[in-house]
Amino acid sequence: MGCAATEKPTAETPAVTRALKVDRAFDVPALLGMNANQIAQPLTGQSIRPDHDRTPRESATGGTEALFTYWRDTTALEVSYNPETLHVNSYFIKTRSGHASDYNTLLKLANVSRFDKRLTIEPIASVANPKVYTGVKLVPLQ
Repeated sequence: MGCAATEKPTAETPAVTRALKVDRAFDVPALLGMNANQIAQPLTGQSIRPDHDRTPRESATGGTEALFTYWRDTTALEVSYNPETLHVNSYFIKTRSGHASDYNTLLKLANVSRFDKRLTIEPIASVANPKVYTGVKLVPLQ
């Protein structure tokens, strides 16, 4: 008779399931310090689809801004910039679904830690449901 320990194959290991592993879609910290045109160079070579809206509009701060939106799968990174100087005003990370129950998931998609001292992090709650986030605005500190 065989021993119970030898009847089971030794190569068998328990299945490991990863709970809500979020892969980053963008590396926002690597983009800090770049202007709007420089940002396009590393992003367009990474299977990222750019949408350019170069129509200047007045920003909330009274200046003019234009947007570059970069899509990777179902995640978008909107880059707000001054069309005259190409200076980046802010980044906005969002998903195609438009809602996330935890803004930390959106930060992971942007590869940003909520403790990053180089950025001001502003989670944007949904108007219809304040417990759900539509995105996260990331403003580089000067």
